[in-house]
Order: sequence, then C-alpha cells, then structure tokens
Amino acid sequence: MKKTGLKNLIIITIFLSLFVGKITNASPKKKTVLVHFVADIKKNDGPPCVAFDMAYTNIMLGNKVVMLFDADASWNLKLLKKDGKNDFDRYTIPADLKALIYEQFNDNSLKKLKTFGDFLSYMKRKGAEIYVNGTWNALTSVEKTIKGKTRMPAYVTPLTLKEMAKLINSADSYMRY
Repeated sequence: MKKTGLKNLIIITIFLSLFVGKITNASPKKKTVLVHFVADIKKNDGPPCVAFDMAYTNIMLGNKVVMLFDADASWNLKLLKKDGKNDFDRYTIPADLKALIYEQFNDNSLKKLKTFGDFLSYMKRKGAEIYVNGTWNALTSVEKTIKGKTRMPAYVTPLTLKEMAKLINSADSYMRY
C-alpha cells in the first residue's frame, strides 16, 4: 500500500509541475490596439499616415491590431465603379516615410508597397482586422444597407453601431486619427 501511495504521489507531483510550468510559461495575452481612422487622406494626409504607422508598429510588436474607418475616412475606402479602386489605392506612400519605417523595422516587404491600399492589404495579411462604420456608409449612400459591401474592398467588414461600440470598449489601447 505504501508503494502505491508513493507512486501515486510522484505521478500527481509530476503532472502538477507540468501543469504549473505551462501556466507560468504561457505567453501573455496579446494587447488589442484599436486604431480609429476619421480623417480624410485627401484633405489632410498627416493623421492617416500616423495611423498607418502606429497600426504597423503594433503589428510588429506582436499586438492584435484592429483598424476602424469612420466618418470622412470611410469615404476613402469607397470603390469607384469606373476603375474599382479607392482613395487609398490611389495615394502613394511617401518614399521618405517608407524609408523611415524600414530603418526601424528592416521589413523588406515594405519596399514592395506602393500605395496605402497595398499597405491595407499587407496589414490584413499580417493579421490586422479592418472594419468600417456601416451606418455611416448607409447614411451617406455609399451602401444601401449597414452590412453592405458592394463598394467596399474585400478586406473590410462593415459594423453596426452596437458592434462598433463593443469593439471600441473592448480595446486595451485606443488611438484616434
């Protein structure tokens, strides 16, 4: 009986040490960073450029990045019927900005990006979640419905007001540009 009890105690100790080891070695939860775009890149490119930089930086730091396009910035995502492009597809990333970001992160993928539309697609591939205010899109007739996607890029998900509020309220960090 003593041998069995000792054997069971050893087995339990081993399992507990493995379990505790997994808990202490577990990687911390990724921080969720919400980057809220509201400025129209055609009217003032400063805020959107900084927003892209901060979203990219947080991806590179291993954080979960959520990009929300709202108000005037929503218009920049609207695909035109004549060529199927939006304002971000037409707006070239300044060479000096690209060089400064490359200098800090040595990410050769940056060299291939030409426009902010390319940057958005790249961010999506790197794991960013990209949303747009669906209510604004319906209100301004960009779309016929709040969840409409007929004039939005495939990488964008339209949100209701409740979904936007939950998204904003659940973020660990909030940046508005």
